[in-house]
Amino acid sequence: MKKLISIALTLALMLSLALPALAENDVDDMSKLVITGNAIISLEADTATLEVGAQTRGKTVAEANQENIKVIDAIIAEVEKVGVEKKYITTSNYNVYFEQDHSVMGTAQSLINGSFVVNNMLRIKIVDIAKVSAVIDAASAAGANNIYGLNFQSSKYAETYLEALKEAVTDAKTKAEVLAAANGMTLGRVLKAESIDTYSPNYSLNFEGPAAKEAMDTTILSGNVLVNAIVTITYELK
Repeated sequence: MKKLISIALTLALMLSLALPALAENDVDDMSKLVITGNAIISLEADTATLEVGAQTRGKTVAEANQENIKVIDAIIAEVEKVGVEKKYITTSNYNVYFEQDHSVMGTAQSLINGSFVVNNMLRIKIVDIAKVSAVIDAASAAGANNIYGLNFQSSKYAETYLEALKEAVTDAKTKAEVLAAANGMTLGRVLKAESIDTYSPNYSLNFEGPAAKEAMDTTILSGNVLVNAIVTITYELK
């Protein structure tokens, strides 16, 4: 009797393990359609971020750092004068390293002639989009020799992305219905849906060294921020 009960339990366990596998095979074997949907919404930019900073050199770290402090303090002061609040100015990067004299590399003189380099970068958030050019000019006038990473943004990006996501889903379904009908079939349930994150800054700016100091009377025209949503949906076909 105990042997019969043991056999019955073993069979029940084998069936319970086999049923999920059979269900998965049913899904794999059914007719499916994988489709991509896309939607783009254009927004007017209302804020911008910019990286500005200074690279200084000296025979000692202290010498290079003291010169750097002077330039950074001047940049902050000039940028504040054009209307940027101090809370929108933060340090984004700071590093110190020794650089050999590359003109005499491989000799002791390359170390003797070398210098310490201090890089200090500030991230500036510009909430008045009309002041982007003024901020760049102010930083340049104060001695900034590194200016890059200008990005325009919109405070409505997150909510607009959800709208674009809905439109992308609709786009995918519309295309799927056309393709299914062309094959004499109709759409069934959604088997899988996923979104693909995308982000592309709509402006690129890069001034280094002397070019940064000469970037006076800069004309920057803010553009639109593109909100792009992409979805991939797998439909059952009937």
